[in-house]
Amino acid sequence: MSKVTLELVVAPSFLEKSGVKSGDPLQKRIAALKGATIGVAAIGGTQETAARWLAAKGGLDPKTDIKVAQVGSPPALQAALENKRIDAFVLSPPEGYLATKAGSGTILISLGDEFPLLANQPYLVLVAKKPIDDKASELIVKVLRAMQAASAALVKDPEPNAITIQKQFFAKADPDAIVAAIKSLNSGVASGGKLDVESFQNQLVFSKEVGTNFGKEFDAVASQNDLWTNSFVERAAKK
Repeated sequence: MSKVTLELVVAPSFLEKSGVKSGDPLQKRIAALKGATIGVAAIGGTQETAARWLAAKGGLDPKTDIKVAQVGSPPALQAALENKRIDAFVLSPPEGYLATKAGSGTILISLGDEFPLLANQPYLVLVAKKPIDDKASELIVKVLRAMQAASAALVKDPEPNAITIQKQFFAKADPDAIVAAIKSLNSGVASGGKLDVESFQNQLVFSKEVGTNFGKEFDAVASQNDLWTNSFVERAAKK
C-alpha cells in the first residue's frame, strides 16, 4: 500500500458545533479540531500519532489542542461516534463509508489524498528477516506474484472482485462497503508493490515529524537494497 489510507471521520454534531464543512479549505477543517475528542483503538498507536500530526499541520498544539480517548475496535469507535461520546475517529476505509451511510459521521479529511507527503509513501509493506536464503527468496517471489495479480485484478475490475472478496472473507459485511473500500484504496496498489527513493524518503520525513526514533539516521538512497529493495518485486513481475 503506497499511500496512507487513514481518514478523519467526524460526527454531525461536531460539524454543527464547529460550523465547518467537508468542502472547506484544508487548514480550516484542521483548525476546527481544536478542543475535539478523537477516539482511538489504543493510546500511543497509529491513530493517535496521525491525529496529533494532523493537528500540528493545522497550526494547533498537538499535545493540548485535541483530546484523545481510548475506545477500542472499529465497531466500538463507530458506536462512540454515533452516541456522541467522541467527536471523531481516524481509521481506514470502509469505516468512513459506513459512518456516512449510517448518518453517524462524515469524512472530513482523507490524509493520503490531501497531503502529498502521505500520498506517496510505503504504508503497508512486506518485511523479511535477513539473511534471506534461496528457499525464502523463492517463497517471497511467489507471494509477491500472487499479490501483484490480485492488485492488478482489483484495479482493472474493482466491483466484481470486491464482491468476491466480500463473499469469501467478509460474509457479514455490507458488500457496498467493501466495493467502496477497494475503489478508494486502488491507487495505493496500482504500482505492483514497487518502492522508490522519493516514497521512502517521504516515509522517513513523516517518521521524524511524528517523533519516531530508529536509533540511527537512514538515507533513502544509501539504504536501497539494504533497508528496502525492489529486487523481489521485479523478479515477481517477470512471471
